[in-house]
Amino acid sequence: MIILNTQGIVLKAIRYEENDVILTLFTRKLGKIAALAKGAKKNKSALLSSSQLFSYSNYTLKKQGGMYRVSQSDIIKSFYDISYDIEAFSYATYITKLVEGSTLENQTNNRLFILLAQALYLYTQQNVDNQFVTHAFELKFLDYIGFKPVVNRCCSCGSKNLSDPTFNVYEGGTLCNICSENSEEGLKLDITTIKLMEYILSNDILQCSKAKVSKYITYELGKVLKKYLNVYVDNVNLKSLNLLQSIQNNKGVDKGE
Repeated sequence: MIILNTQGIVLKAIRYEENDVILTLFTRKLGKIAALAKGAKKNKSALLSSSQLFSYSNYTLKKQGGMYRVSQSDIIKSFYDISYDIEAFSYATYITKLVEGSTLENQTNNRLFILLAQALYLYTQQNVDNQFVTHAFELKFLDYIGFKPVVNRCCSCGSKNLSDPTFNVYEGGTLCNICSENSEEGLKLDITTIKLMEYILSNDILQCSKAKVSKYITYELGKVLKKYLNVYVDNVNLKSLNLLQSIQNNKGVDKGE
């Protein structure tokens, strides 16, 4: 039997039998793993709070054969408040599914682990633009899984003259005026959007969240990242975001907007 301790974040929690839960954890030391939390659904279980979706905890894991089992846990941050905010919950569900679907079992990625914990923390804060935080997460996520877009120069010729930039998803980043003439599928972007992408890639997400970004630039950033993710990341799950958009649209109708 192997016993180890590691910090982890719950990406998924599935009920197993009456009171047990199978957790999909994204951990510092082991990457993504599945672990059984025996009796975690019991009201007085010591594992109850650390078996909730988004929970960030220290876990003591026992491995027998090919299965991990949670023997003890100490919660660091529950992020339970996210569940009370449909917008925050939708974005948090989206990014955890993004991590779950794009990481391999037992492959560590410490930068991505920290990014996920910081993003979940930001979703619990007041006066934070959740949509912008999500796009900042997406961009840094692409960097940390090896698909960082080139935004500080032309990805074709290397020129730093990007006064009127075009972003080509298939070529992996921005193109200067000359190179964009020979390229199809390009997206014209505001130079502010390109500068913002460069800023996000150069700073942690906590610092990025303090930036005052216009709705238009946030929209443009989201548009290009959605296309980029669909090309470079398999099976991007947009269900939670589509649900959020539907709710927001219905609110608009209710208000006569």
